[in-house]
Amino acid sequence: MCAGPRHTYYVTKCWKSGYRVLLSERSLEVDVEVRRWRPALLSFFLKRVHDRAEAEDLTQETFARLFGGDARQTGLHSGYIFQVAANLLRDRARHGKVRSDQADAVRQLYGQSVDFLDPERIAAGKSIMTQLLRSLGDLPTRTRAIFILYRIENIEKKVIAESFGISPSAVEKHVARAMSHLMTRARGLAQ
Repeated sequence: MCAGPRHTYYVTKCWKSGYRVLLSERSLEVDVEVRRWRPALLSFFLKRVHDRAEAEDLTQETFARLFGGDARQTGLHSGYIFQVAANLLRDRARHGKVRSDQADAVRQLYGQSVDFLDPERIAAGKSIMTQLLRSLGDLPTRTRAIFILYRIENIEKKVIAESFGISPSAVEKHVARAMSHLMTRARGLAQ
């Protein structure tokens, strides 16, 4: 303990970083309260938001509201602390609803002038799919199978290589060959 011009200071070990720091009497009170309530608040938020980073942020925001400003909060009551925490959750829900409503409004505005079931688009899409299937049919059986497994079924190269008894680089070559063939065919159709 040291005495300064206006405040008494204490040397303590910081609970997060482990460094010894000088704390005023007020800071020491806050540190004691944070150590006491942090695990319970973190658990409270984790049960409700299911995201550790979000729970950490809400816990920190609770302490900021409790100890911010000039108000001296000593001997905090659990009802008060958790009421502040519940209010933060309500604020978070309100903000989320506003963002969701705004996103819905934007989607409606952009969707008003577009007919998603336009017959011309449907016919063009069917034509493109037919050409793609023909182009895939032109590929050697093994190359076609590897391409479909990798690009459409999202199976890892290593798994495909093991099932075909080839190296992962050979899988890459088959996929590159198929992509090259499909791109060439697509360019020829566009011209």
